[in-house]
Amino acid sequence: MVKKLQNIDLSNSLLLLTTIVALFFIILYIREIKKHKQICKEVIHEAKKEVEERLYKDELTGLKNRKALEDSIKNKEAVVAILLDLDAFEDLNELYGFINAEEVLKEIAKILKRFESSYGVVTYRLSGDIFAITNVVNMPFNDIFILIEDLKHTFLNRKIFVDKLNVDIVVSMTLGVSIFQEEPILTAAMALKKAKSLNQSYFVYNNELDSKDVIIQSLFWRERIKKAVEERRIIPFYQAIVNKNREVIKYETLMRIKDLDDNNEAVIVTPDKFLGISFKTKQYLELSRIVISKSLDNLLKTDKSISINLSFKDILNYEFIDYLDGVLENLKFEDRSRLVFEILESENLNDYDFLEEFVLKYKKLGIKIAIDDFGSGYSNFIRIIRIQPDYLKIDGSLIKNIDTDKDSYEIVKSIIAFSKTLNIKTIAEFVHSEEIFNLLLKLDVDEFQGYYFGKPEADFL
Repeated sequence: MVKKLQNIDLSNSLLLLTTIVALFFIILYIREIKKHKQICKEVIHEAKKEVEERLYKDELTGLKNRKALEDSIKNKEAVVAILLDLDAFEDLNELYGFINAEEVLKEIAKILKRFESSYGVVTYRLSGDIFAITNVVNMPFNDIFILIEDLKHTFLNRKIFVDKLNVDIVVSMTLGVSIFQEEPILTAAMALKKAKSLNQSYFVYNNELDSKDVIIQSLFWRERIKKAVEERRIIPFYQAIVNKNREVIKYETLMRIKDLDDNNEAVIVTPDKFLGISFKTKQYLELSRIVISKSLDNLLKTDKSISINLSFKDILNYEFIDYLDGVLENLKFEDRSRLVFEILESENLNDYDFLEEFVLKYKKLGIKIAIDDFGSGYSNFIRIIRIQPDYLKIDGSLIKNIDTDKDSYEIVKSIIAFSKTLNIKTIAEFVHSEEIFNLLLKLDVDEFQGYYFGKPEADFL
């Protein structure tokens, strides 16, 4: 019996030892695998880094290249872009030879590189003798012009020593500056071309090719809009739209900002102050999302219809359309059928095939379509026949003086007759008096909007 137990103990000991040895080798194996994985990660990281360097680096100067520039400014809100063009580079090539001219480009790259730490910018070589400097992190306005002046003086008859020739080569550069524009590189290039044509050391792009005051205003409103978004002060106002019996049947959504004036008094800021700038600063999409979201919340609190303004830029923006589709999915068909999309009738409405697709898509979801400001100068009746909107909102400039302006009266009369033929309802804006209302009733306008019936209010409930 004792012998039997000893055999069992010996067997257990051998089994334990074998298990320990096996675990030891498993641990070693796992460690080895981890080690190899880490090595693989490092190799992949290095390979990726090398590929990125080749993809984003200019071989001659060591600066980042055009591809790096395009990727760095993509979807950025406030970009400062400066293009620098070496004057008379072709002459340098002819006088000193291609190789020596390249040495000049290398020295310029070194000089530009020093600006990175001083101003928080990034430098690039785009092609040939074209360089670029950018900032994408809200550079203070004053610093932008200090940078421009520094660049101007740095490259005004700058002596660059070329070792191979043992000679100083005098160079100058012309600057094209884009501050806070939608297409920074394109507008900087336009400014560069303008600077050269005027024989100036630099030129700042503007929309009349913006003045300094306009740029200051843009920067001011960019910060105000950003703060208003963060503090949830973007709000919808609603203006009533009535039928022939003066009964409120729907509300138009209007964007407003709650703010404080210089005396710290509460004020409501209207879109004419900030909406145009919001397009430039790429803040409009966020503003639109906030207002639409709040309007859809209110849609569920009323039995009236609500109209929402959309620009043609909204319709062409895939990101906005994805957002719109997402929020509409959460609405029942009967609620969507109380929504109206008002599309501004303007010169930007140039792709009617795309607009037709948009209208058809959202009509299937139950949403009504209105063409806003119809008759404002760009109207095309054939196009209206194609898209078949549910409403035409007659431009306010035709309505406000219709009682005294014969031409306005005849245009409105024609629009109404045209709409009746196509079974499209008409809405008259800017109805500000009893006289105007009665006149429009006789012309058989279907719906009415204006201060005569009520000003825009923050709440209609």
